[in-house]
Amino acid sequence: MSGTNEKRQVNQRNNFLVQGSILAIAGIIVRIIGMVYRIPLTNIIGDRGNSLYDSAYSAYSIILIISSYSLPVAISKLIAAKNSKHEYVNANRVFKASLLYAAVVGLIASIICFAFAPWLVKADGAVPVLRVLAPVIFFSAILGTFRGLFQGQGTMVPTSVSQIFEQIFNAIVSVLAAFLLVRPFIKNDPDDLLPTRGAMGSTLGTGAGVLAGLVFVAFVFFLYLPMFKQRSNKGQRAPIDSYGVILKSIILTVTPMVLSATLYNVSPFIDNYMIFAVMEKLGYAQPDIQSMHGIYTGKYLLMVNIPVAIANALSSAMLPNLAAAKARGDSDEIISKSQITIKVTMMIAIPCTVGLAVLGGPVIQLIFGRSIAYPDLAGRLLLFGSGFVLFFALSTVTNAILQATDHLNLPVIHSSIALVIHTILAFVFMRAFNMNVWGLMFSTIAFAFVLCVLNIIALRRKVGFRMEWKKTFAIPLLASAFMGIMCWGGYYVVHYFTGSNAFGFIVAFIMGVITYFVALLLFDGVTEQELENIPKGHLITKVLRKLNIFE
Repeated sequence: MSGTNEKRQVNQRNNFLVQGSILAIAGIIVRIIGMVYRIPLTNIIGDRGNSLYDSAYSAYSIILIISSYSLPVAISKLIAAKNSKHEYVNANRVFKASLLYAAVVGLIASIICFAFAPWLVKADGAVPVLRVLAPVIFFSAILGTFRGLFQGQGTMVPTSVSQIFEQIFNAIVSVLAAFLLVRPFIKNDPDDLLPTRGAMGSTLGTGAGVLAGLVFVAFVFFLYLPMFKQRSNKGQRAPIDSYGVILKSIILTVTPMVLSATLYNVSPFIDNYMIFAVMEKLGYAQPDIQSMHGIYTGKYLLMVNIPVAIANALSSAMLPNLAAAKARGDSDEIISKSQITIKVTMMIAIPCTVGLAVLGGPVIQLIFGRSIAYPDLAGRLLLFGSGFVLFFALSTVTNAILQATDHLNLPVIHSSIALVIHTILAFVFMRAFNMNVWGLMFSTIAFAFVLCVLNIIALRRKVGFRMEWKKTFAIPLLASAFMGIMCWGGYYVVHYFTGSNAFGFIVAFIMGVITYFVALLLFDGVTEQELENIPKGHLITKVLRKLNIFE
């Protein structure tokens, strides 16, 4: 009986894995939708249109990060800490104060984005694209506040569903608007205007998606409202914080997170600006720069960011739980949840890294076809640059652990150091060695690697965290090596006999998944309890027990 109770307690403590898995699944669905709709979108606006869109989106992202990107994480952390101590009135006040903060900051940021668009992007064609995006910042800030509220309650379902809604509307409106803005002008307008028109249509989809997500979370909020009122009406034993105190705590929590997130995500903005400036000096024509940059951002980065979404999801689910444990002073729970989150992240990130390296070329050809200007560039970038997945995923999770345990300044310092190294390397690689987008790729991987190393050292010193190197890295890496061999062999054998890229990829993918999972089990890389803590994991363990793999 005691064993059953202990198992139930462990399952309750690890419920954040279930919530993280829900958010991760939603993130994967969102990325898949994003990948699918980029196929017709790229055919409409081309690699040059992708370049203008990504240039504007990078500038938009930086302003969004500075204004409100960290709000969901910060709010969930504050609300989770209040709820863990049954301060429900204070938790309600945190949400109200956050809404006010989001509205004011979001509005100011939108105005700045619109007014300073000509100075925020290097390419002239990206200016009107960025101005279309400017109002979206305000609505994103409000949306982030609602998501933070629900994440602070320990549920990722509203955030997950709203993300899917957001991406569906984004996909539909982006493709439709881009088509309507490009198609009528193909014969009448100069070619140089068509990429800009197409990119503007794509940004309309971004705004439509955010509004759809906001409508959904507002609807869910009104469903939850009676429960929130009931808890607040019961009062609390602890003193009720004034709104001034709460706003101060929000600012003190958000500010270091904003700085960390800005430094963490500013490299694409710097890269976008640098590649145009440096490559123009080297004599590259604008169409060539836009084509290479569009392939790098619209294909390579799109693919490697799909598995990184899982790390983001697990971090978002883990952070309020760690914040609650920190508020209770439960250091053992902090260590155990940190260990299992990193382990699960690496169990996914490592095989994705190997899989993209082995099957990157076939999957790019399957999804996008062959680029006219640089047909093999995207596949080769994935072959040599898939390590981005491993290091970026690990740095994302370790950043979240440091933030959740109130070491908010360390991610800022570490990101600053990594960003300086990244910027120097990117400039040297492109300017001195004429490596164009390859310089961006290698310097971005270096950024994530440096951040990982610094974060791991800090976790050891500040939190007392000890990495389980064997089960976290060695076993998944060994299993992934077998998987990579099977994927490579399976694809080229099938492709040789059938000539079908699609069929070869599907066979290789299935063989790879089976090989990795079997190897992971044979090497004792995953336990029965860990499998049960993922959605539908009990069904997997039930089958494995019948096969006598688990007893």
